[in-house]
Amino acid sequence: MAKLLIKTYKNNNSKNSAYGKTYGRLVCHDTMNTSDLCRHMMKHGTIFTSDVVKGVVEKFINCFEELLMEGNKIKLDGLDTFYLSINTEGVAKEDQFTANNVKAIRIKFIGDQSKESEYATKMLTSKAKFRSMSGEPLSEGDEGDENNNG
Repeated sequence: MAKLLIKTYKNNNSKNSAYGKTYGRLVCHDTMNTSDLCRHMMKHGTIFTSDVVKGVVEKFINCFEELLMEGNKIKLDGLDTFYLSINTEGVAKEDQFTANNVKAIRIKFIGDQSKESEYATKMLTSKAKFRSMSGEPLSEGDEGDENNNG
């Protein structure tokens, strides 16, 4: 199993209660696009070629957007529930609120935390292995500080 790369950093904000403590952040190696994902899926024994997988994934993406824009939440069992959220500018009276008060729309998600989910926080945490920026495995040691900001 691959190991997640962690870069440590020190909190230098003297106004923060975590001042002077060292924390870790995950380092992402790359951003995988749709084609990369489809080629990867094909290598996992699917009978379909990457172009067929890509067609299905692209159709999924189109439908995903359409359903979100209709006001639906989309639950991918075992993974996440996706939904839209808005950032709005406030007004003094309700009848003054218009579409112009919407400043941003964001896609948000809530991870599936059911016992069956392979992606629930506890499951991911128990499966993960880590290495430092120097390439050395990180020892498992104490559970340590509950205020991990990573």
